[in-house]
Amino acid sequence: MHQREMNCVYCESEQIVKNGKNQTGEKLIQRYLCKKCGRRFNERSGTPMANLRTPVEKISLAMKVRSEGLGLRATGRVLGVAANSVINWEKHLSEAISNWSPPAPENREITIVYTRVGENLPPRSK
Repeated sequence: MHQREMNCVYCESEQIVKNGKNQTGEKLIQRYLCKKCGRRFNERSGTPMANLRTPVEKISLAMKVRSEGLGLRATGRVLGVAANSVINWEKHLSEAISNWSPPAPENREITIVYTRVGENLPPRSK
């Protein structure tokens, strides 16, 4: 039995068909059509990378080098993009990630763990 790659991001239906491809840089992005709700979406829809035309690899590399301390302009020079593009990716992803994270469970007991760093203390006697 053939297993579907994904469900509709709008109605969760499994009744989807391939509906062409979009060119983003050097990569083609598969588009889909939902037969149940009639909406179109692509393989990035419903993810933090939705609505970004730049290849995922380039954005991912930009975020990695930024997290390692490389400046905006330097990141733009290394990747061959404008510094404003890097800023826009950061804004887009930070907004998308806040919606992407699942909410914390309510009415649950929370355990807090403390770790001592930089201290070499013997275990406490009871």
